Amino acid sequence: MHLLFPRRILSFCLVLVLTAALSVHGEDQRDWLESYYEHPTPELFVSQLREWSADGTLDNDGAKPALVAFISQVLRQNREKIAAWYTAVQDLPSRQLQVLQTAMLFSRVSEADEILHDRFGAAYEKQRQEVGKILELPLDKEGTLDMLWGFFYATGSDEALRRIVLGFRFQYAPEKPKGVDVPEGYIPYYTALPTFALDSLVTNGEKHPRIIIALRKMLRDDETLSPAEKKGVQQVLDELANHGEGSANPSPKTD
Repeated sequence: MHLLFPRRILSFCLVLVLTAALSVHGEDQRDWLESYYEHPTPELFVSQLREWSADGTLDNDGAKPALVAFISQVLRQNREKIAAWYTAVQDLPSRQLQVLQTAMLFSRVSEADEILHDRFGAAYEKQRQEVGKILELPLDKEGTLDMLWGFFYATGSDEALRRIVLGFRFQYAPEKPKGVDVPEGYIPYYTALPTFALDSLVTNGEKHPRIIIALRKMLRDDETLSPAEKKGVQQVLDELANHGEGSANPSPKTD
């Protein structure tokens, strides 16, 4: 058993990738994933997995980090169903089934651990020890930010949004840190994080009022925000205001 994320550069285009991948069967399917936290319907889990198998979504490398994180949290919310769901999709191609298995690994629940341990033995135990919590993964590693959006779609978590906002801290990070031998022409991965944070928060904020509320509250109440983060959050709110999606200024307290 091995994780789905090879050491390669993933493009920061989660929203576009998922929109393209999930639009094959229309708006309803896309809404099921992106708005799951608002209207959880776990009874559709197996049928959606089969839809994603048929339309190629489970084979889309660009969508896998977000899908893994999303599925992992749906599993956490429905621990008693994991065994039945896993059994129901055993006929999927092995590469597609690996998406579910990786999500089970990241779900960090005993019901998933037991299944994967029985199937993979010591190899699974080794990976289980190495895999961290999604909300604690290093932000400048490939796939982390996409996983945070998948986590948000399943949970509506303010913590996931706070981690994405952390990307603004790299706004002034040097492309060639002192004491590091950076190859000529190489651009460090972390330099793209502020752009991803901005673009993805704006794009998702246009469809998710919860994001606007969370960012306003963050800007008003979170004393841990750095100057770069405050500037980034304000820019997101300003752009959403220009798009007719909220106010550029923090609103009265809204929990």
